[in-house]
Amino acid sequence: MRSGPGAVPVLLALGIASSSWTVPALAAESRTTLQSDLFARAAPGGVMLVTSVYRRWGLEDGASPLLRDRYVQLGASVGVNPAYTQGGPHVEWQPLAVLQLRAQYDFYGFFGANGALLRFPSASSRFGGSEIDAASGSATGGLGQRLLLTPVLRARVGPVVLRSQTDLGWFFLSPGGSWFYDWEYDTLIARHDFVVSNRSAVLCELWRGTGEAAFMVGPGYEVTHAAKAGITRQRVEAVAFWSPVARLGVFARPRAFAVAGVNLVDRNRAGDPFGVFGVGADLDL
Repeated sequence: MRSGPGAVPVLLALGIASSSWTVPALAAESRTTLQSDLFARAAPGGVMLVTSVYRRWGLEDGASPLLRDRYVQLGASVGVNPAYTQGGPHVEWQPLAVLQLRAQYDFYGFFGANGALLRFPSASSRFGGSEIDAASGSATGGLGQRLLLTPVLRARVGPVVLRSQTDLGWFFLSPGGSWFYDWEYDTLIARHDFVVSNRSAVLCELWRGTGEAAFMVGPGYEVTHAAKAGITRQRVEAVAFWSPVARLGVFARPRAFAVAGVNLVDRNRAGDPFGVFGVGADLDL
């Protein structure tokens, strides 16, 4: 497999890191957590392991339901795949039960292999599977940076969970090329560029166990836009999240999650299917 989805999430993932689809916390609490998620995806293919550690401080609940489950969180994450590694600190704040805000800095180190820093001659270049394979010999090493702001809106109405996550990412990559292929958002970006991506979903809770154990499924919609290249992609997808038990031995919140769908608007893969699958768990320290 080639290099895989970027961190999301940490959020994001695909914004579908565990924090992207986990059940809303039942109560705010203060804890230190080691979190790990492994992702695999198809069209384009890739794998990635993301490990994070964070300290979360629960805030006192207010009288209004909007003032419950609030917290402040500081942490750092590292993601690695065959093409590059990335890592950096983040701060996360949930001022309201329906609003989560996250700021994250990522530093990238590209290995110069497996699709790292693929260069393309223009913003209008095609970057489908065959074009990526043809450009594989141009993979080079280098460094990069990203500032990522992620507001998340979420709500629960009975068994229905509504969630909308927006990634606002500013990229700063190594010199030496005009246009680069970014695996995380599956698009072309300039050396200095801005990418905005939104994933929204309506998930129905079909089963709930103890604690945060649950099984949820539902439809989702994703749109991504790379500013300088003017590339917009739209996807329709089905999302599933399963946490079978509250704890599995020493591990908390074990989980599996999947996204499968079709590219509605995509100049390289319109009409093509895609998919992401991941597993993960937390260790409360």
